[in-house]
Amino acid sequence: MEEINQEPKPENRWKTVGFNIAVLVVYTLACRFASGGIIIDAFLIAMHFFAGIITSIILRRWEWVLSAFLVLVIGFSTCASFLTLSDMH
Repeated sequence: MEEINQEPKPENRWKTVGFNIAVLVVYTLACRFASGGIIIDAFLIAMHFFAGIITSIILRRWEWVLSAFLVLVIGFSTCASFLTLSDMH
């Protein structure tokens, strides 16, 4: 019998980044319409960032570091825009 050399398929590491951004979008939209939502959103963004950094250390995967910093940058800019938009009313 012939042995078939099957190499494992390379993981699609962008799924990790996309999943983290999708989670960020969901809880940011939920916090946008809640009372005191900007404080809750900032707390969730901080927790999401630290969870991504800790996961990257444990799993030794760079996509978790990228996800964590994207969550931090996108989340910070979203919070800043919420503050700007709330002053317009």
